[in-house]
Amino acid sequence: MASNQQQNAGLKISYPVDTITVSDEGYSKVRSISKQTEHREKANPKKLHRLLVVEDDEITQEVLGLFLQDIYDIDYASSANEAIELVRANDYMAVLMDINLGRGKSGLFVTNEIRNMKGKERLPIIAQTAFAMGGDKEEFLEAGCDYYLSKPFTKTELRDVLSEIKEKHK
Repeated sequence: MASNQQQNAGLKISYPVDTITVSDEGYSKVRSISKQTEHREKANPKKLHRLLVVEDDEITQEVLGLFLQDIYDIDYASSANEAIELVRANDYMAVLMDINLGRGKSGLFVTNEIRNMKGKERLPIIAQTAFAMGGDKEEFLEAGCDYYLSKPFTKTELRDVLSEIKEKHK
């Protein structure tokens, strides 16, 4: 990390911009993504306000970072295996778990693995997912998740769930 980045700790993001061109033949859409990210230096690994975001989509990771960076220290995992290793090695206040992690193991697989880890069985897990059909919420809660947020959710909804977790685990 360059020294000027360390002095200006924070997260900088340029949002995607969609350019739509319309012609007689139809339209085309081009997404221009400029990603400038500066990660904050890691705080105390035992800090109560540390979260793990398990999410395979980089844009969603960045948005969640914007929602939470002023209150929480955040680690990111893009795959099931990475998430499992991070939970084994660190203490988190909660895990934000994407259910669909693309190819490979799902968020429910990770949830099951966490529930079987000694000392991590009670770690709060928030299912954050686009699965929002009737019965999905109940399925994820029965599979071991403690909370459920259907994408897209607001910053306030996410912070409310995390505040509830903080209150319960003081």
